[in-house]
Amino acid sequence: MKSLTWPAAGRHPTVRGALVLAVLSIAGASSARGAESWSISAGEVRVRCRMTVGGSFDAVTPSVSGTLRQQTQDAGSFTGELLVDLATLDTGIGLRNDHLRTTYLDTERGPDFRRAALSGVTLEEPPPERDGRRETMFSGTLTLHGVQRAIEGEAELRRRNGRMQVEARFSLSLDAFDIPPPRYLGIGVRDAIEITVRFDAARDEMSSDGGS
Repeated sequence: MKSLTWPAAGRHPTVRGALVLAVLSIAGASSARGAESWSISAGEVRVRCRMTVGGSFDAVTPSVSGTLRQQTQDAGSFTGELLVDLATLDTGIGLRNDHLRTTYLDTERGPDFRRAALSGVTLEEPPPERDGRRETMFSGTLTLHGVQRAIEGEAELRRRNGRMQVEARFSLSLDAFDIPPPRYLGIGVRDAIEITVRFDAARDEMSSDGGS
C-alpha cells in the first residue's frame, strides 16, 4: 500500500480545474463576435480534498497556461488547449507535496502525467450580463494521469478593459482517472474532489475582429 502522511487540515489543487476555467472565460467573451484568440496571462487552480475523518485541505498551483480560439461557425465551441503543471501543486507541507506529485500523480513518468490538459471545450450560450458578470455551464475533455474523461461544470465570466476574468468550478472522481485516493493509517482523502479554476485572459492583437 502506498503511504502518505495527511495532517488534519491543509490545501491541495488540481490541474484540470484551471483548464476548464480558461476555456469558459474565452467562450463567454467571444459568443457575440467573430473568431477571437485569447491567451491566459495569470491564473490559479485550487483543489479541495475532503478527508475520510472530516475536515479538508487544498492543493494550489499558479502554473496555468493556454490559448483558445473561437470557432467561427459556433459561438459556444472553442479550439485550443489549457495546461496545468501538476509538479507545482502545493499543499503547504513538503512531505505531502512529494507524495502527491510522485506517488499519486506520477509526475515523473513524463509529460502525459506531469501536465493536465483541457480540450474540446463547449460553452452554453451565456445569458445577458448581470452586475457585470455572466454565469453559464461548460463541458470538455480532461486529460489527467494519462486518462481522458469528459467533464462538465459551471463558470462565471467577467469582462473588463479588454480582458476576461473567469472562475470555473467542477468536481471529479480520482478513481475515474486511475488515481488512488491518498491514505495513511486508515485516514485518507475521499474519492470526489472539488476544483476551482480562476484566471485572467487577454485577447490576442491578431484576433480577426480587430480589437474591442
